[in-house]
Amino acid sequence: MNDVKPAEDHIVANRLSMVQRDELPEDQRRFHDAVKAIRRSPISGPFITLLNSSPDLAARVAHLGCYFHARGQVDESILPMRVRTFVALLGARTLDGVYEWSAWVNWALEAGVPPATVDAIREGQPLLDLTAEDALVRDFCAQLATGSHRVSDPTFLAVLDRFGVQGAVELAATLGYFAMIAFPLNAFEMEMTAEQIAKRKPFKPLRIAAHPGPVAACGPAATTREAGAPGASPRVPRIAKHGDMAAANQHYFDRVVRTRGRVAGPFAVLLHSPDVAERVAAVGDYLLYHAVLPPAAKTFAWLLVASEFDCDYEWAYAECAARKAGIPDTVIDAARRRESFAASGDDRALIADFCHQLLRGNHHVADTTYRSVVAQLGVPATVQLAATVGYFAMQACVLNAFEVRPEGDPAELIL
Repeated sequence: MNDVKPAEDHIVANRLSMVQRDELPEDQRRFHDAVKAIRRSPISGPFITLLNSSPDLAARVAHLGCYFHARGQVDESILPMRVRTFVALLGARTLDGVYEWSAWVNWALEAGVPPATVDAIREGQPLLDLTAEDALVRDFCAQLATGSHRVSDPTFLAVLDRFGVQGAVELAATLGYFAMIAFPLNAFEMEMTAEQIAKRKPFKPLRIAAHPGPVAACGPAATTREAGAPGASPRVPRIAKHGDMAAANQHYFDRVVRTRGRVAGPFAVLLHSPDVAERVAAVGDYLLYHAVLPPAAKTFAWLLVASEFDCDYEWAYAECAARKAGIPDTVIDAARRRESFAASGDDRALIADFCHQLLRGNHHVADTTYRSVVAQLGVPATVQLAATVGYFAMQACVLNAFEVRPEGDPAELIL
């Protein structure tokens, strides 16, 4: 594998261009139309990326994203727009999401996030003089996105008291959604066009550090918990059968079952926000069961994300799937320990380098690595690799926030 150079190897903007409707196979054009109709605006950003892989996947992600956006539409999320835009900016800064920042910064200001807070987030400075709600949301997101990726009991209980069970689910899912779209955007260096920027009020762009070069092994996370860290008991009741939901919402239970055969794991929590659960299930259904990404690459990516997010449930799921895909135990153990795969010099090393660059450092992929992965997998599968990293990151936010642990036979776990 070619060496990754620091700084100067980074970065060509907009690595993909728009796929026009007439360029798609006739049976795929309906998904292009669906994306445009759902968004009520021209196709841009993450959907340019996803349309280069699968118009069907793009439509599913657009439908999920609409729940959190609702700009000029009926507001579907029960979280205030101010909270959602605040989370968007926190997520963009944490993951160095240049496009997400550009898309959401003015919406955040319009929703009431103070300019001083926006400036501090952009510059990576401490957030001062926050409202109690903003401070709570900041703590929740910071604890999920960094460190052990766990929310302490005091923070979780405060979120539950402030937003209720459905609101807590949607807060974790909102952060997860912005992570999910950040990784494909970053992998393909999508930036706003001059025309898009001209339609917005002037704003200061998000700056990111130069690419750090090869990512080093991180080593396993500490097994001890800090004071106030979460315990082992379920944090909210799990939804396991129709009768656990209001009669009017039980059809959402069936929609999740339709994609996976039953309800368990993250969906036993997500169904507290039924519409979100159904939309997440639709995205996962594509990435898990219909993607063109080779199974070995897909399951290897699952291992890397599960390890990086310290997600016990995802790890149990991914480890079982990896063994079924023929991934050796030595490789699984190395992923668990967050070791570098560079010395192996095989195709797996390239996949690991791509995923680790998205998950660590400045969360962007150096040009040499990008070109090598595209040469190996092709553009559609590379898009799906980045989207798979994002999907597992989103599910890790939910699983870790609600302390969902693996139970029973790992082969029976679902994501």
